[in-house]
Amino acid sequence: MKDSAARHKDETVITSDLLRQLAYNEKMAELGKISAGIVHELNTPLSVIISASQMIMREEGVPEAVLEMVSRISSEARRLSHLTRGLLNFSSHDETIGEIDLNLTVDFILNFLNYEAARRGVVILKRFDHTLPVIRSDANLLKQILLNLIMNALQAMETSGGKLLVETSPGNADSVCFSIADNGPGIPAENIERIFDRYFTTKKPGEGTGLGLFVTKSLVENMGGEVVVTCRNGGGTIFTVTLPVKL
Repeated sequence: MKDSAARHKDETVITSDLLRQLAYNEKMAELGKISAGIVHELNTPLSVIISASQMIMREEGVPEAVLEMVSRISSEARRLSHLTRGLLNFSSHDETIGEIDLNLTVDFILNFLNYEAARRGVVILKRFDHTLPVIRSDANLLKQILLNLIMNALQAMETSGGKLLVETSPGNADSVCFSIADNGPGIPAENIERIFDRYFTTKKPGEGTGLGLFVTKSLVENMGGEVVVTCRNGGGTIFTVTLPVKL
C-alpha cells in the first residue's frame, strides 16, 4: 500500500492536472464566445455576396465565363453561410432535441474538419446509407460525439497518406449506426480495454487530456446508445456507434 507521502503526491498531481484542465476549459469557453460573435458577423457579408451574385446572374448579356465564376462565388458563399449557421447552433447551450438526419449531420462535421484533414494529408472517404430513418435526439450532442471521434482518428494518423472511412448503416429495427475507421497505428492490445477510461491517453504530454473518449462514451450511453472499438487487420482502428431511432 502507498504511504501517506506517496498518496499526497498522487493527489497533488491529480489536483494540478484538474486545475490545468479547468483553466483550459475556461479558455476554450471564452474562445467559443468570441468565435460565435465572429461567425455571426460573417453572415451579413455572406448574405450580400449571395444576393449580389443572384442579381448578376439575372442580368442579360453577361459573358458565359463571368456567369460561371459568379455562380461558383454564389455556391461557395452559400456553403459558408450554411456552415456558419450550423456553428452558431452547435455553440448554443440549449437542448436541440428533434428529428435528425444522421447522414447530413455526419457530412456537416466532415465539412467542418475538412481543413484539419487536408493539413494532415488525410483522405476522407464517405459511405452513406440514404435509406436510414431520421432519429430523434440532441443534434449538438451528436455533433460533439462525431467531432470527438473523428478528431481522435485524425490525430492518430500523424503522417500523410492516411485514410479515414466514415460509414452510416442501419442497426436493428430500432437503431442506426455510424463507424469511423482509420488506417493509423491502431491501439495496443494492452490498452484496448482502457481506451474509454477517464484520464487515460496515449498521446504525447500536452496533446491530450484523457477525457475525450470518456466523455464520448458517456454521451453515447446517455443517448441510449453504445460505442465499441475494434482494431483493423493490418493496422488502424474502428469506432462504431449505435444509436436508438428515438430517445
